[in-house]
Amino acid sequence: MSWDTLLYIIVAVLLVTLTLDIFKPAFLKEGFIVDVGDNPFLSGYFPRRGDVSFNVEQAGFTQDKRNVMGYVDVQALGVKHDFCRMVIPVGGDENKKFFACALAGTENLTSTSYKTPTVEQGFKTSRDDYMRDADKDGRADYCAVVRGDKGNWEAKCYRGLSTTFDTRTFIDTDPPEDIADIIDFYQGIMFWFRFIDDMKDYSENLTSFLAGDISINEADVKVLPSQLLYGNETRTTNLDERVQVTKGLRFNGSDQFMRLGDSPDMSFGKKITLTTMRALSMWVYCDEFANNMHFLDFGNGAGMDNVFVGILGRGDGTMDKGSEIRKDACKGTDLNKVVPDFPSGAQFVPTMSPMELMLTTSANVNDPSAQQPQQILPRKLKPVPPPQADAPTAGGETATLLYEVWNGKLRMQHIKVQGAVKLKTWTHICITTASGDGVRPALQIWINGEKLAEDGNAHLPQSSFTSNNYLGKSNWFNGSSQYENKPEMFKGGLFDVRGYSQSINEAKLKKTIRWGKLRLGIK
Repeated sequence: MSWDTLLYIIVAVLLVTLTLDIFKPAFLKEGFIVDVGDNPFLSGYFPRRGDVSFNVEQAGFTQDKRNVMGYVDVQALGVKHDFCRMVIPVGGDENKKFFACALAGTENLTSTSYKTPTVEQGFKTSRDDYMRDADKDGRADYCAVVRGDKGNWEAKCYRGLSTTFDTRTFIDTDPPEDIADIIDFYQGIMFWFRFIDDMKDYSENLTSFLAGDISINEADVKVLPSQLLYGNETRTTNLDERVQVTKGLRFNGSDQFMRLGDSPDMSFGKKITLTTMRALSMWVYCDEFANNMHFLDFGNGAGMDNVFVGILGRGDGTMDKGSEIRKDACKGTDLNKVVPDFPSGAQFVPTMSPMELMLTTSANVNDPSAQQPQQILPRKLKPVPPPQADAPTAGGETATLLYEVWNGKLRMQHIKVQGAVKLKTWTHICITTASGDGVRPALQIWINGEKLAEDGNAHLPQSSFTSNNYLGKSNWFNGSSQYENKPEMFKGGLFDVRGYSQSINEAKLKKTIRWGKLRLGIK
């Protein structure tokens, strides 16, 4: 074989390889391409754009950083050089937003021609969105968990085509693991307030009334690489591996609360009814243990059809923060062993009888010379100093969790879990039925993934209509007089508050806690 023939063969192989690499990249994935995106030959011809990237956008548009964003391959080039993100026209509202990709190798050309329809045109998106080659054609597709026509939740994708995204959707039957978890979370959902950076109900069933100008401080929400939280154990689908870390929704303990409803009169009964509720799940953070505060309270007033989760009193009192028993107090006859330390309690005073007072004071009218200028004055105690800002509360470091169900004016369910809620620490609470009995099922209370209480014959709510449904406020707050042991408002934070029409099993509970820890920055 001559050198000319060998040269022609080499050129022919290179041309075939280049053609396949451009139009059939998946064909050469074995042997030629170590990983998608590792193709230095095509990288030179289709470089990433420098005019559109993270925090750099085409004039006239803003990036919506709440959605998926990053580099993928929608051109089927074998390199992840196409930058995709959600955009909103400047001055436009949510109905105008759409998802678009700035294609590699098109520097200074429009970056919004490869796009989906707008929300106004029927585009369905959510915060649980991602990009992957769901149809296995070599192009990345845009997918999001959305509510279907029959009320079910599924991952639907807009297929990536040669010049734009398809306007039709298809179901991703094999979504990533964390997206599969989200779909599982939606099964049986009645309400879901995530409280990451908004206060919407992700089940799309409830609206809310906000009292006391309550809101989530945007400065408290941090976007961090998930590797900082879990190292290489990454399960997020965001293309740049971001995760939002939040402090949840904070209540000031004075005038802030949320009132929930599924109808214009802010009542329950149209879309959801408490008679079908089988589980509650939430994260709580207590800045202090206010008296009988409720995290959640649904009902028709004080002691009428209530379902509530709160604490008992002002927390669990402890011996070391109350009266201290003196050592060997009952041994011997030395009074010093039973007299408390100054200035607490009774102290030694000079012995003085009425007869001595009659003889030694001005009361002795018979012998003026015996009168002494003596005065009997009360003992003066040092003033009690004000409590320090970081001093522990009188109730201690923990509080007893209280869960009750009322049918009319009768309290049917009363479960206490002592020491369940810790001060200034995020605590996960899950209250769930544990059997299929529709009348008197078993009930379990899980704290931070550990089962701490169980009732094998529990009561369920019986009222289908409730008018006063609160987060952060007790129904007894308005109904108690000032002379009673008045309940106080919740002071602390709530995160990931959910209600379900089905039980939460242990596997789902563990995934829920893991999902919450990632977003609260808890390792």
